[in-house]
Amino acid sequence: MKELKRILLTILCFCAVQQAQAQQPEPEPEVEEYASPGVRGMGRGRGVVIGYERLPGFDIDSESDDPRIGGGNGKVRRHNKFSTRVVAPVVNKPQTKVIVGVDYQLEEFNFEGLTPTSYPLYRYLEDKNLKSLGLQVAYLHSLDARRFYLVRLKGELNGDYNRDDINVSDYLKVNVEAAYGWKKSPDFAIGVGLQLGYTFGRQSVYPGILYNRTFNDKWGVESIFPANARLRYNLNEKTLLYGGYRLEGSSYNMYIDETPLSSFGELELRRTDIKALLRLEREIYDFIWFSVEGGFRQYYRHRVFDEIGSRDPLITNDLAGAGYVGVELFLVAPRKWIGRNAGK
Repeated sequence: MKELKRILLTILCFCAVQQAQAQQPEPEPEVEEYASPGVRGMGRGRGVVIGYERLPGFDIDSESDDPRIGGGNGKVRRHNKFSTRVVAPVVNKPQTKVIVGVDYQLEEFNFEGLTPTSYPLYRYLEDKNLKSLGLQVAYLHSLDARRFYLVRLKGELNGDYNRDDINVSDYLKVNVEAAYGWKKSPDFAIGVGLQLGYTFGRQSVYPGILYNRTFNDKWGVESIFPANARLRYNLNEKTLLYGGYRLEGSSYNMYIDETPLSSFGELELRRTDIKALLRLEREIYDFIWFSVEGGFRQYYRHRVFDEIGSRDPLITNDLAGAGYVGVELFLVAPRKWIGRNAGK
């Protein structure tokens, strides 16, 4: 009898242990991390951006070796820039992301005291919308938790076209970027790359160094040298402050009907400028943000060429430095989306 009791007690203890083990939750599988250029403390990626920038009056002097054009000078009363951009992921996996974006921007010059005898380039640029319509595709792939690479292809229609006379081949500009990087830690990413583009006016290849680093809860650096570099200060999770510089460049194809420039047919305007800037970004409501940026813009080059891709300028413009101010309204991913994707 005692032996039977011992057997029953052993069976009951074994069943109790098995039931307790069955009730314990299974350990969740570890989420594998993949490298990316972003670091802790950076602002959230933007999906929709609407921006406006204005430069007040500045002087302009122009020279040409062609006796039909000669030289001239004037004053730009204001220089306006409008821009919109929409970016969305079409593939959004932890290891691979494909992002497609469309952007549109225009800039216009308003001159002071123009007359029928004013310099022909100024007369043509007055209230003329120089447009840029772009489509880009970016491919970001993480090899593992430490290495990643990025390829971006962008095509732009840049020039003085109207909707009823646009010819893609006349205005198409192509930009290509490729970079390879290492994620040293959640606070440090570095990479190297090349870009074929128009930052320096004429299409050319130049190197780039990615350096994103967060030093503590407040301070960090975001840069792709030499194109831009910014020191970041996280006032709180809803307010970011930046200080730094940015290089900007573009190329516009123009078909000018103002004499004597009309005799050259197609012209190309190339510009490169550098901006020293201060920037504030602030959350309005979760996914709605705005920014205010101001600083000083200095033109590096501003030239007109009588052949696309030429190295010999037809007109060389000297534009005085000037302050500028810009504002943006943009949409970012809601916080709940970020938390949901982080768990995948």
